[in-house]
Amino acid sequence: MLTRHRTIILIIKLLIMSELLKLNQVNLTYQTGDESIKVLKDIDLKTMKKETISFVGESGSGKTSLIMLIAGLEKATSGQIFFQNKEISSLSEDEVSEIRRKNIGIVFQSFYLIPNYTAVENVALTLELNNFKDPTNQAKAILERMRLKHRFNNLPSQLSGGEQQRVAIARAIAMKPELILADEPTGNLDSENSEIISEILFNYVKEEGSSLIMVTHDEKLADKAQRKIKIKDGKID
Repeated sequence: MLTRHRTIILIIKLLIMSELLKLNQVNLTYQTGDESIKVLKDIDLKTMKKETISFVGESGSGKTSLIMLIAGLEKATSGQIFFQNKEISSLSEDEVSEIRRKNIGIVFQSFYLIPNYTAVENVALTLELNNFKDPTNQAKAILERMRLKHRFNNLPSQLSGGEQQRVAIARAIAMKPELILADEPTGNLDSENSEIISEILFNYVKEEGSSLIMVTHDEKLADKAQRKIKIKDGKID
């Protein structure tokens, strides 16, 4: 009986250790004058380490808002958000920013590259700000992994949309984050570049043991995730 009890405790501990993210009754409401707009309603979500998840649903359903909450870029109106078993919804903006900087990589539909920085400089800046040694060579290694060895010294304006997104991904993974959040990572790309981005993202999380949560309207991309979650009218459907 004692052995069985210890086994149950061990299983519970292992489950807790492998849990990456948990949202408990999370709501997001915007106030515009006298009107309250409920964007997200009573969201319960639990994800595990190394898991890949896609959020799908119509435009305006709350998918991007959910990504922003997980990233700590939006503050929940109510509810709790836990990352690595730490409640981040109760932390200050600076504390959340520190967690995000070290543990979460974000890929946006719009690439947000610094226009007067080369591909290498865009990626190296993240490493420099985090006091990495030899950031330029590390940035080159990451870009080479993105199949961009021939584009090291090009400015964003000299890159195609697919190449710019690969630079943005390189920047997002520079710190080897535990979690990658991608908001419509192929939304502005043609089918060929979408396939390249998809392959790069899924290969990376598999090789590095990271987790991936992405918003997409691309059903083919969504189906590659281990779990596909539909968001409808601000709720998990």
